Formats: sequence, structure tokens, C-alpha cells
Amino acid sequence: MTADQENWPNRFHVAPAKITAYLLNANHKDGAAKCRFLAAFGFTAHNPDDLRQALLGHCRRAYFRGILPGYQAIKLYFEGPLAALIGVSPQVRTVWQIDDGDPSRTARFITLKPLPRPRP
Repeated sequence: MTADQENWPNRFHVAPAKITAYLLNANHKDGAAKCRFLAAFGFTAHNPDDLRQALLGHCRRAYFRGILPGYQAIKLYFEGPLAALIGVSPQVRTVWQIDDGDPSRTARFITLKPLPRPRP
């Protein structure tokens, strides 16, 4: 068993507030730019579950890029297309965290970052 397999979570979870109060909140000081980015692909605060489902779908082994140790936790990184509701699916990095003291081994969604577009 590899270190990545050992650290693979039992489940993934996205807190509703991460979507409604952060990613899809045009007034959030850190989330407003992400809100505009996500809106371009059809995600809106009126249907937060659409983004939740897309984020959960992003946690595929094919998109897995690695694990980094954090303070009393490990962080998992995924890079690949986020299933868009309209247009071309954007390339993003998502970060998830498993806390050392969590016996359920649940990976909590931390953030999303758009990746640069590949050059033609």
C-alpha cells in the first residue's frame, strides 16, 4: 500500500457555508473573484448544490496530484476540469483536508483555485 493509498479519505465533505458564504458570495472579500469565475460557468448562489456536486465530482483519483502535510492534518490536491453547467469546463485545483484527530477520515473541502489556461 502506498502512502497516497494509506491517506485516502473515507469520504469527502463540502460544508454548505463554504459554497454560500464564500465561493458564491459576490460580497466576500476573498471569495468575490471566485464567485465571478464560477458564475461564468453557470454556478449561482440560487443553486449551491450544483457547485457542491461538481466539487465532489472533482475528487477523482485521475485528478489527484498529491498530499502535503499540514499542521495536525494532511492536505490533498486535485487538478482537472470542474464539470461546468455552461460552456467549457474550467481547469481548477481543489484542496481538501483530513484532520489528524478525525477518526472518520473525512476530507473537508478547503478551497478552489482556477488554473492557468493551457496555451494553444
